[in-house]
Amino acid sequence: MKIPFLSVTIAVSIGVGLGFGAYQVKDRISDFLNRPRFAVVNLNSVVKANEVRVVSQGKRGGEIMAEAERFAKRLKEELAQIENECDCVLLVSSAVISNAKLPDYTAHLSAKLGLSAELQSNQLQQIEAQLNSGVKR
Repeated sequence: MKIPFLSVTIAVSIGVGLGFGAYQVKDRISDFLNRPRFAVVNLNSVVKANEVRVVSQGKRGGEIMAEAERFAKRLKEELAQIENECDCVLLVSSAVISNAKLPDYTAHLSAKLGLSAELQSNQLQQIEAQLNSGVKR
């Protein structure tokens, strides 16, 4: 009498364990399938924003080249970090030919690089003021 009861108890325990495990796997598979595998970044706008920043700082010649090298290195590092964070492949938005709505990490990248839209607007105003002060009327 004890053997059938023990067998039933073991079978029920195994069944509950397998059911719980299957439920957990279902949730993880669902999360995996629903996460975006691709995302986009508008690198053109990020690079242009950096160019505006460099010009507004009045850098010239060799300073511009050194800044470009530093920016390229930092850009590469930040892009790799974003890919790790989103667990996705980043694509250049201008190269994507699709109607799919992919997540856009351009604003996130710009913020990480200190290139906010407000700052860029202020820098463009500075450049315009510099250009206008050099024009003789």
